[in-house]
This record gives sequence, C-alpha cells and structure tokens, in this order.
Amino acid sequence: MIASAWRGGRGSVYGLRILGDGRWLYFRQEWSSVKLIFPDAPEAVEVPITPSFWEGCPELRSPHIRAFFTRNGLIPWPADRPPHFALEPLGDGVFRVQWLEHVPRQPMLGIFEDPGG
Repeated sequence: MIASAWRGGRGSVYGLRILGDGRWLYFRQEWSSVKLIFPDAPEAVEVPITPSFWEGCPELRSPHIRAFFTRNGLIPWPADRPPHFALEPLGDGVFRVQWLEHVPRQPMLGIFEDPGG
C-alpha cells in the first residue's frame, strides 16, 4: 500500500497518510496501534491509530514518524510534493516502511521515434 508524508496544519505533527483503500484493506478497526519498521532503524516502533483514522483522516501520527523524516532530511518538503512510501504488511499489525522514488520530469525513452528522421 502507498502512503504519503503528512504534516498537520500547524506543522508540529507529522505522519503517514494512507492512500486509496489501504486503511480498509490492511488495518483492523479493533487495533489501537500498529508497529512500523523504518528502513533506517533496527527496531519496530509503536504508532497509535486514532479514532479519526476511520473517520476521514487516514493518517498514522507519531513523534517516531517525525523523527524518521528529520533523520532523513525530509522536513520541509516542497509544497504539494510530499515524499511517498510503500507500507508492506508483515502481519499482526506490523508494517515495513519502504522508500518510493519518483523522478520528476524524467524523459521518456525514444523507443517509438523514427530513427531515420
């Protein structure tokens, strides 16, 4: 599932916004928290699931997430261009956070151009 970096309105709270149907497919409403394994940390960290997660605000919010962003120089990110991540479900409410790379304005390969001009 895909998640984007998220910042609360005042900029003091950071999290991961679950995109698409990910929260309904991979999370259970009876869970009060999940564990995230970040690519730069050896141990999983516990992140709460707030009631608003199910009511239209599908963000996992935690100081651990902000610390991950800070360690990797992601704060601040360009307006309307937050970093994106893959969350791999490992079972029992544990997710591995993986980097996704997007190369803006990457040129298309010229495989359909006429080589003769």
